[in-house]
Amino acid sequence: MKSDSNILQSIIPDASDLPAKILDMVKKPDDQTKKYKKIEKITQKNVNLTILRSPTQKEVSLLQKTYPIHELHADDIISSVQRPKIDLEEEYIFFVFHLPRFNTQTNRIESSEIDAILTKDDVVLILNDPFLMIEEFIDTNLRGGTMQEKFFSKGSGFLLYQIIDGLVDTIFPLIEQIENTLEEIDKEVFSKTARFVIKKISLVRRNVIYFQTIVKPELNAFKNFEETAHPFLTKNLKNYFRNITDHFKRLYDRLEDAKELTDNLSLTFESYLSFRTNETIKYLTVFSAILLPLTLLTGIYGMNLKFLPFAGHPDAFFLIGLVMAAIVVPMLAFFRYKHLI
Repeated sequence: MKSDSNILQSIIPDASDLPAKILDMVKKPDDQTKKYKKIEKITQKNVNLTILRSPTQKEVSLLQKTYPIHELHADDIISSVQRPKIDLEEEYIFFVFHLPRFNTQTNRIESSEIDAILTKDDVVLILNDPFLMIEEFIDTNLRGGTMQEKFFSKGSGFLLYQIIDGLVDTIFPLIEQIENTLEEIDKEVFSKTARFVIKKISLVRRNVIYFQTIVKPELNAFKNFEETAHPFLTKNLKNYFRNITDHFKRLYDRLEDAKELTDNLSLTFESYLSFRTNETIKYLTVFSAILLPLTLLTGIYGMNLKFLPFAGHPDAFFLIGLVMAAIVVPMLAFFRYKHLI
């Protein structure tokens, strides 16, 4: 492996080789853009952090010249669809983990893949899909200040732990947002229109399920990581990474609770809709039962038969109306007695 002093020169080619893509654009909520270096290196206390954004095949090949990265791991870096995993090699540890984020335009939970390479003195952080939350985390914690000193204080393994732990902490506001939405649905389930509530429940259920598909593989990967042995993994460092596993356990438990609450709210609303439908059908049935004899009576008199009672009487309209009332009132009393109306 090359010396630390030559790492940056090995990874970053001459500026002339990267004329237009040396900067990467990250969208802000107000549609402004902030420019970040395509490849960035931060060094403190003999620990090197290299950040590579949206890597190309050429840049991954440069990484392979600096670090003994296996070809399969190089392919994993280029590929944007990988399951979370932690692979231990003799000279490095390769991490693949996913960070959920909420897309406010589609109201969907989406996944962003982050790869990392851990060596004795180096951490390479590969952002396949850079977005604002990650960049703000890097700005706050890794570029100067007391937080940078803390992150770099105990070697490369501790640095990677701090990065992963900090990124995992950014997930918790998402689950809190889901829990707040479920509280709103609980209050609205009997007051809002059916279409509104059904849509809201469906959106939350979809996001919870997709959230689980992101977190569960992460939990399994870090559980297995705790049980492995590697020269870079001291007992103290394993304890730190065990804390990340605990965070994923808490996340997954809260997602399970959210899923159960979503299912219960859905069942409650379905029961409420069924009750409302039955009530509507009941009233329509009562209304039809009352109209049936009246329709029969008016149909008979509409035949203009001369021998019908009151057919030629000058007050026939009022008399027939009284007969109809005499039919309707007992029927209404009966339905009321049976608690049908």
